[in-house]
Amino acid sequence: RYTREVRRMWRQVRAGISDLVAQVQDSFSGITEIKSFGKEKAQAAHVASSAADYRDKICEANKVSLLPSAVVEFSGGVGVIVAVWTGGSLALAGTLNVADLFVFIAYLAYIYQPFLKLADISDTLHRAGASQERIFELLAVQPEISSPPDAVKPQISRWDVAFNDVSFGYQSEEAVLNGIDFEIGAGEMVALVGATGAGKTTVSRLIPRFYDPQDGQVCIGGHDLRSLDLEFLRANVASVMQDVFLFHGTVHQNIAFGRPEATVDEIVQAAQASNAHEFVVDLPDGYNTIIGERGVLLSGGQKQRISIARALLKDAPILILDEATSSVDTETEWLIQQALNRLTRNRTTLVIAHRLSTIRHADKIVVLDSGRIVETGAHDELMAGGGRYAQMVETQSMARSWQLSGQPELQPAGD
Repeated sequence: RYTREVRRMWRQVRAGISDLVAQVQDSFSGITEIKSFGKEKAQAAHVASSAADYRDKICEANKVSLLPSAVVEFSGGVGVIVAVWTGGSLALAGTLNVADLFVFIAYLAYIYQPFLKLADISDTLHRAGASQERIFELLAVQPEISSPPDAVKPQISRWDVAFNDVSFGYQSEEAVLNGIDFEIGAGEMVALVGATGAGKTTVSRLIPRFYDPQDGQVCIGGHDLRSLDLEFLRANVASVMQDVFLFHGTVHQNIAFGRPEATVDEIVQAAQASNAHEFVVDLPDGYNTIIGERGVLLSGGQKQRISIARALLKDAPILILDEATSSVDTETEWLIQQALNRLTRNRTTLVIAHRLSTIRHADKIVVLDSGRIVETGAHDELMAGGGRYAQMVETQSMARSWQLSGQPELQPAGD
């Protein structure tokens, strides 16, 4: 019975460390999603809870598993003391020679064994405590981007986004964006196009304030982002990225990540709107199925639809969409595009576009080249102008990457 109990406790310890490692890995790998949904405090609390649970489990397991050795060694020490006392008395009485007495004295070393064992345990606990302190030091590091002391949570009636002469560079690097000026009207869809490294992703990361511009300002509803409460800002911005990140947990937990208080019915409705419900109910445990780290048990198309469901449930007025370029079958592509049409409807949407079908239906196209806006306008207008955009469309390699034929179309945000 004792052996079974010890084994059970150590199995719990191993499960605890596995869960803790998964949580820490998710926290670093999913930092973009965590910040996008404004869940930094909740995720830190979740990791701290896992760490405390692991600490409690390993302490209990050590206490139980080390008890027999401590009892045996303590008993041995008592026996040695009795032997030395008896031997010393006999030596003084002349019935035991000195050589034999030294043999008895040698046994004194065994007295230290229980204390050495306790010291080892203490050392282990101290090392664990130091590791825990280091983890919490990392969690306590203040982010570079934070809410100002006088941050506001204004009532915003029109969720438009404006970039006003924005310039930005990562640390000491040369500017990635130079004098960016454009606006996304409330409920409009704006498509960002340009070659790799043109600055499209950087533009999208300025809206939820992952970074602040060195010059100029980004505004929402006429308010400079730097004046807004950070949690308020990120609560009103949803992101669906090309490289979908899902957390180690259930389908339910991943969809509800931005709104953990959501009801089961709301989660199911979001999954239905994203065309995810049908495959979710076919999973072994439905919405309670563990999908593994980064959603390893799901296909690329399934992960995309879970990500869309997560954004639908959050129901933020501003959407950042980085179109997926990964190859999926035609049916899955159609399901994803249908879900995206529902997601972008009546939302202020910035799309990092890779498909011509998406770009054609955008209310406005912004063409970036080396961190500068070189053209702005609708598809037909830019094609008629014969500039950089027209050259990109007419380039055969770009036409292939946009998959001109047979692709379902992403409709404008207002449709």
